[in-house]
Amino acid sequence: MFGLKKNKFSQVHIDQELIEEIINIAKEFYPNEFSAMLQGKVEDNILKINGLIFLPGAASESGAVMEIFMMPMLSDAVGSVHSHPIYSAQPSAADLQFFSKHGYFHIIIAQPYNKESIRVYNSYGDLVNYTII
Repeated sequence: MFGLKKNKFSQVHIDQELIEEIINIAKEFYPNEFSAMLQGKVEDNILKINGLIFLPGAASESGAVMEIFMMPMLSDAVGSVHSHPIYSAQPSAADLQFFSKHGYFHIIIAQPYNKESIRVYNSYGDLVNYTII
């Protein structure tokens, strides 16, 4: 499903408009969580994240679930994004399990839903540096 090989990129760039879209969606879904897959590709040793892939699922104040089996086989999904309706972007045990199985780059946005409340993790749950372009 994820066509990227580990260590094939040394930098991560996220599109500014995508960050703004994630912030707006998180605010719109509050008090429920929202979730989506991140769309991107590697160019010149840079993982460029530039879109969202929405899958069927369910959301509540305590979680969001995506039907991953509905992901197109030739998807350019590289990770996930979801919101936390609290002031912590710390991944839960369920988040960490999902991260380990579904991509290389994962965003959690917490309240107050702004750039400063975004945290980015790799598939192991470690914080990752990124650049907004």
